[in-house]
Parts: sequence; structure tokens; C-alpha cells
Amino acid sequence: DGNAVQSFHAFNSSIAWISTANETTGTELWQTTDGGQTWAQVTTTVLEAAAKATSLPSCSHAQLSISLGGSGVGLGHNGEALLFTNVSQSGCTLYGYPGVAALDVAGAQILQATRTPLGYLGGLAEPSSLIPLVPLLPGQSASALVEGTDNPVGSGPNPPPCPVDSGLLVTAPNTTHSVHLPAGPALCSGLQIHPVVPGTSGDETG
Repeated sequence: DGNAVQSFHAFNSSIAWISTANETTGTELWQTTDGGQTWAQVTTTVLEAAAKATSLPSCSHAQLSISLGGSGVGLGHNGEALLFTNVSQSGCTLYGYPGVAALDVAGAQILQATRTPLGYLGGLAEPSSLIPLVPLLPGQSASALVEGTDNPVGSGPNPPPCPVDSGLLVTAPNTTHSVHLPAGPALCSGLQIHPVVPGTSGDETG
């Protein structure tokens, strides 16, 4: 399309960024998350942060402390921010969705969270937004929001009671080690988990 590639940065086999020169619009910046099948244009700020992040390895479970952050409610929705803090002495990156499951009193999994880009209380800025690659320097935290609802689902004056969880089993993106956290959001209509974003609110917009 008249664009000449100026630079290329690959994070892994799926995620990469390129800088191109266009005769009309000047420098354009693009990201792929599917191995180059599709590309989406991004801003200079996004690419510069991503280029810096590509020099950092993916965070291992040994580098991370996982904990509950702030909570929020609104119109029957309730959510908890899951915090991922780099407790190591070196930088790393997080990308994608955590694994989240609700547990019963015996510690057995009763419900898996569904991966969604955003929900009523937070997540990505838009459904079509690119999932960010989040660099974490020592001591920094990123977050992902897990959401549920407390409105019973069912008809009639006595709808069935909502499932009750006694904790959450959480696995950081691209790791296999899970941690147990205290009870999370209500489970009346399942659970949603959104991607990891910068900051501690689990909401890309603020």
C-alpha cells in the first residue's frame, strides 16, 4: 500500500510491531497479535512503550506476587481487581488474560471465569482495543478485573440462589503456577475476567 517498513520489533511468534514510512501521512506504526495475519495502526506512544518492553522477558510466577486490589459495584455488578506485582530485581512483561476459577469450601473449582475484553466495571477501553503488553519494573504492579453479578437469575418470586464461592484460584498470564485468594465477586451470572492492563484498577480508562 505504498508503505516501506522502517523497523520491526517482535515480542513472540504472535505479537510484533512495525514502523512504516508513508509518502502522504509520514511514519505509521502497526501492531499484530495473530502472527501477522492482521495489523492494526497504533500511536507513537504505544509503539515506543512496546519497543522498550520487547527487550524484557515475560514475567515468571517466581517474579510475581498476586493479590486482591480494590473492589467496585454498580447496578448489580461487582468486581475485584487482581494485582500482579513484580517482586523480583529485574523487569518483565505481562500480556493477556489471567486464569481465574471460583472455588468451593473444599477448594474444588466450581466455575471458570469467561475471558472478555471489558465489562460493566472495567477492562479494555473498547471491545476492539488491542490487548496491551504491560512492562513491569521491580516493584511495579499491573491488574486485571474479575467481574460478577449479585442479581439472582430466574423467573418467579423465588429464583434459585446464586452459587457461593469461598475463594479464587488465579494464574498469571503465560504461567502455570496458581495462587488461592479470598472470595471474589458474586456468581449469580458467572464470572468474567478481563486482560491485564497497566495500573491497579483493572480498568484501562483510568
